[in-house]
Amino acid sequence: MKKVIVQDTDADLLETLTIVLEQARFNVRPVCHYREVIHHINHFCPDLVLLDYKMAGEECIHLCRLIKKIHPYLPIIALSCNMSIKNEYAKGGFDNYIEKPFDLNHLITVVNSSY
Repeated sequence: MKKVIVQDTDADLLETLTIVLEQARFNVRPVCHYREVIHHINHFCPDLVLLDYKMAGEECIHLCRLIKKIHPYLPIIALSCNMSIKNEYAKGGFDNYIEKPFDLNHLITVVNSSY
C-alpha cells in the first residue's frame, strides 16, 4: 500500500482528502501545519507528499525545496487555488499540481501517476 502525506491548513478539506485517498487504498497521514511535515516524512516514510500551496506559495515553495534537499526523489504535488499554479509549480520544485477545487477522479489519477 502506497503511503501519502497530505498537508492542508483547511481541516475540512484535509479530512476529505484523507477519506478519498484511503478509499482509493492509500495509507494516508494527514498533516495540518507546515512545521510538522518534515517530522512526518522522517517517521512515516511516504511515497508521495501533497502540499497546500497558499496564494503566493512562499512557505510551500520553501518547504518543497527543503524536502527535495533531504529526499530528492520524493514526489511532491502542490494543491492550489492559485490561478497561475500551472505556470509556477515546476519553478517551486514541485513534480506536479492539482488545482482547487478539484475533481476527485482527477485527484486519484494525478496521485497514481506521480510515483
